[in-house]
Parts: sequence; structure tokens; C-alpha cells
Amino acid sequence: MRLRKLICIATLGLCLGSGMTEAQTLPVPTPNQVEWQRMETIGFIHYNINTYTDMEWGYGNESPSLFNPTKLDCRQWARTFKEAGLKGIIFTAKHHDGFCLWPSAYTEHSVKNSPWKDGKGDLVREFVDACREYDLKVGMYLSPWDCNHPEYGRAGYITYFKNQLKELLTNYGELFEFWFDGANGGRGYYGTDSLHTRKIPSDYYPWREITDMVKKYQPNCIVHGGGCADIRWVGNEQGYAGEEHWSMMGGQVDPKVRMNQILMRGTPDGNTWLPSETDVSIRPGWYWHASEDHKLWPLSKFMNFYYESVGRNSLLLLNIPPNKEGLISTNDSLRLVQWHQLYKKELSHNLITKKMGIESAGDKKLKNCIDGREDSYWQAPDLTPVIEIDFKKELTFNRLMLREHIREGQRVKSFKVEAFHGGKWKPVAEETTIGNKRILRLFEITASRLRIAITGALAAPQISEIQLFYAETQLDKPIIKRRKNGMVYIQSANKDAKIYYTTDGTKLTEQNGILYQEPFMADGIQYIQAMAVDGKKKSETEERRFAHSMDAWTTMPANAANTIFDENENSTWVSPVGKKELVVDLAAEKTIRGFHYLPDQARWSRGIAVKYEVEVSFDKQSWQKVKTPVEFSNIQNNPVNQEILFDVPVKARYFRLKALTTVGQQNNFGVAELKILID
Repeated sequence: MRLRKLICIATLGLCLGSGMTEAQTLPVPTPNQVEWQRMETIGFIHYNINTYTDMEWGYGNESPSLFNPTKLDCRQWARTFKEAGLKGIIFTAKHHDGFCLWPSAYTEHSVKNSPWKDGKGDLVREFVDACREYDLKVGMYLSPWDCNHPEYGRAGYITYFKNQLKELLTNYGELFEFWFDGANGGRGYYGTDSLHTRKIPSDYYPWREITDMVKKYQPNCIVHGGGCADIRWVGNEQGYAGEEHWSMMGGQVDPKVRMNQILMRGTPDGNTWLPSETDVSIRPGWYWHASEDHKLWPLSKFMNFYYESVGRNSLLLLNIPPNKEGLISTNDSLRLVQWHQLYKKELSHNLITKKMGIESAGDKKLKNCIDGREDSYWQAPDLTPVIEIDFKKELTFNRLMLREHIREGQRVKSFKVEAFHGGKWKPVAEETTIGNKRILRLFEITASRLRIAITGALAAPQISEIQLFYAETQLDKPIIKRRKNGMVYIQSANKDAKIYYTTDGTKLTEQNGILYQEPFMADGIQYIQAMAVDGKKKSETEERRFAHSMDAWTTMPANAANTIFDENENSTWVSPVGKKELVVDLAAEKTIRGFHYLPDQARWSRGIAVKYEVEVSFDKQSWQKVKTPVEFSNIQNNPVNQEILFDVPVKARYFRLKALTTVGQQNNFGVAELKILID
């Protein structure tokens, strides 16, 4: 999990300018950028000392003796990634804690002082060799921030960082991508006996020199991060690009618009080709945690990751963290392979053939749009062409894939789709950009002809591919919710599906499940499983674990209880301006062992707490501090449910949560859901 300081356009230095004028041509990608984006899906591995401390961000004082995996097998990693269709892997050679997974000559804080392989191991070498064996491209992650190094924040650390960078660039063969994180400066030990904060100036890193080093030793390597990157972060860590998504940056932007929103969209008048990389983890955290084994994202969400990144003109970077044994967990690898098989199946049979009729004004080379080749294309005679395809029979489809010839720039601003059925044209979709690849998931449509009208473009559109598919849709897992009074509701997105459930913890099957017909009472500690069934189709099993009923709990302010206990992540209580705290009355003395905090889930969120404080009380007069002050790591970019467990359970009736700081320094506090964990 990584906090990124959002890159403002000014800090990209030489990479970005002021935008295009009419006399200028469209920015175009380098051959390396084209080949990089055509990889479509690549993997990320977060694995190091944090795996053994159950942390997302270490503090730099962790002992190398903690690193001693018992079954570490990089070949298992590579084999899993290969079976999941990923084309390359980026490896965290050093994270913010400073522990190096190769025997660097410039620090003792590395595997050479760990018990793993008696200090003789080089995990980076094993990783690289495994990737080569399975024909996977190799990428490296090197954190610029180092909480272990005593010189961090001073000039001496830059020399150290460059020395380590050179080791990775020159000792491990060809690299396809080098990844510099945006998290820099913060709490750490920095070679001392105390935890403290070090801040750095905005010009601390000589990014031009650092990027030139990468290009000197790895001329074909794509650079992520820093001041002069080849690609950009997509603006969130939730696995999606904006529906309107440009590969250009620069140009004129509204100063009132948050930078992550700009990154999610790009800038149509930008003068620099800077395509996006959409990074997301298959679990809530970037590192493996035993507590998240049951939180592996469902298959439907994996499918969203693909369609909302690759299918929106981005590249998907999917993080799969190995466990403490040094292996990718079985359930994680199975989910990855399921996901790859499913999206490949959905897009495997193109219904459009070269024998079909295709028409447009200026139809020279128009057949190039349906020939199945990436590098052939048709250039329109004007900015708003209309393309019609005659299937010569009726076809049923629910996926449409469009591609531009991006070697000569991204051009299409908007388009609409119509289908001919029952003697008339019917609207299907009205969308924005296309870029390298745009995939629309449509309702099932039967038609004999298809019409695609480009309604806006920066220059004459160049269309390289039009493809149609029929995807057999999957059943989504049911949604289980329990209201504050203990009443349980189960819903399926498929109106024809039957729902079966259990409440006794046994493995759910269609045979032992109870047919859900109406809401039921299940107060107190409960473990409920449910699945949807429609004919031969079965969904995955949804599981929910519920704690004690919250029916008797009240809050101050009183209106918060209606929202924060409603099991609806899309509703949010927001505090009055300037009063960033919330008190929960548990109605009686309880033993509290921690809490769950889910921040506002809206795309333009309100009052997400970053630094927080927890206090408890018996009488609402005398308060005991339990957690103060603490930060939710990287919550700005990854606003998932935060589970906080106290070092020692405490007895109290009242629980108070204060937001000391919030994302964007907003002057209120937002809570979508709050769970107090009581024994």
C-alpha cells in the first residue's frame, strides 16, 4: 500500500508543457510506450519484511532476522502469473522500510544479514531467473523513501540511492519497467532509537539525473514515477480509469479540479504522451495479511478491474502478495486463473468477419477495421465519420471492442453506437474516448446491422479494430446485509435467481442451504453464507460475519446512528464543519478490542480521516486515550475498510473517534460504516 503525493503538472518538469495549439500536431507514443500498453495486464509483487510484521509500511527498525521464509519459490510465483495471462512482473526490491531483497553492497539492512539461506541468498536474482524461465518480462520497484537510512533527507542519501539503483539496473538483465513510488518522507527510525518524522523539499530528488540513469543502462525500460516518467499513475488504487480517458497530459486544467481527477481523465489538449497504469491489489492491502484471507476480491470485481482499465485505454497492474511461507496462496492463484480464463472466454470469438459488408464515406481501406490485425487501420476523410456494418443476418452480442491506431495519436473524443432491429435503428451507447482499446459491456442485443458514429475528434479518426462478442454472463454473489435491529436481508442482482443460505457455519451447497424467501432475524454473533442459483449457473458463495447487535447503540450526534450502522457502504454521515469527532454509546459496559472504520465511498469523498485518535469512557466525563495519534496508512488512495485492533482490550461504555487530520484538509469527518468490536 503506497501513499502517493499527487503529481502536479508543474512538477513533471521537462516532461510536460503548456498544451497544443492548432498549428501543432498530436503527441504520439514512442515504440516502447506502444509495446508497453499492448501488454495490457502485468503483475506486482509486494513482499518483504512487512510480510512478517503484518504491516503495510514498516518504520525501518525491523530486524533482518525476521526474514526467513520456509518454502519460498519464485518459480511458483512466475508459473501462477503465466497461467493468469500476465505479461510481466514488477518486484518490490526495496520498500519504504529500507530492507533490501538483494545483497546490496551499500547497506547491511538486507537479506545478507537474514537467516534465509544463511545470509547467502539473493531474492532479486531468484525472482529474475524465474521470470526468464517462464518468459515473463521483469520490472523493478525501488522506493525512494528509506526509513532505515540515517542520511535520508540529506544529500548523502541521494548518492546511496543512485548506487542501489545502479545495482538493480546493471546486475539483473533487461528490465521492461522501473517503478519509483510517490510516498516520500514521513515517520521512521532513520538509523536512530526513536520514531520521528523527516520531511523533504519538493526538489530533493534529482529526477532528471535518476531517469537518465535508467535510460543509460536500460534504454528500452519504461519509467513510472519521479519527475520525468514515461507513464502516469491512474489517480487511484481501486482498479479503474475514468470513462473518458486520454493518454495525454499537460495543457490547460482547471485549478479547482483535484489532481487525481485529472490523472483519471488525462487532458485532451495535452502535449505529452503519458498513458496510465491502473494499479490495484487482489486483497484490501498491498502486502499479505492472514486477516485478509477471506477478503480476496470476488471474480466479478476482477472482471471490473479488466474492463475498467484495459477496456478504458489503460494498462492493468495487478498486485498479488506472497504469504509468510514465500508462496502465493492457493485461493489467490485460483482466483487469478479463473479471472484470466473468464475474460479470455468472453472476448475469444469475434462475431464480425471480413465477409461482412462495411460502409462509410471514404471507404478506402475500410476493411482494415475488421481484419483482426493491430497495425492496420482506416483513416476517416473527416472528423465525424459514420461506419455501418451489415452482418447479413441477425447476431446477438453484448460486448463491443473498438481500437484506435495510437501510433499516430489518440483522436476520438466521443462516439455513439446504434443497432438495426425490427426495421429501425435503436440507440445502444453514447460514449467518450477510445484510445488503445475501449470495451463496452452492453445489455444483450440482437440486430442485423451496427452503426458507429464518431461525434467528435481532435483529428481525422484512425480506427484499427471493430469487434463484437457474445459473453455468457456470470451470476454475481448475493449481497447479505443486516440491519441495526438484527434483521438479515439477502439480495441477488439476477431477478430470476434463487438464493440459498446457511447460518451454522457449514460449507454451503444447494442441497444443505435454506431457500431464502423473506428477511429473517439473526441477532448477535452470526456467520451467514449465501449463493445464487439460476438453472445450472451458480454464483460464488458470499460470506458475512456479524458481531453483536447495534440496536441499542446510540451516537452523538444522534443522526449518525441512522447511517453508520445501516450496512450500506454508499450512505455516509458527515460531521458538522469543525466538529470532527463521533461518540458511540454502547448502552452498557463492554469489553472493546478494536473497531472497523469505512470512510466515505463516494468518488468525490468527504472527510476521510488520515490521522486519528480513539478514547473510551465509563461516564462520558473522564476519557482514556487508547490510540493517539495514529494514521490510517494510504487511506487517501485506497479508502477500504480499516480494521484496528487494540494492543490490549479495554472496558468502557462510550467510544470516541476523532479525526485529527483529513484528506485534503477538509474541515469535517465522514463515516460510511463504523463497527465497534466487542467480546
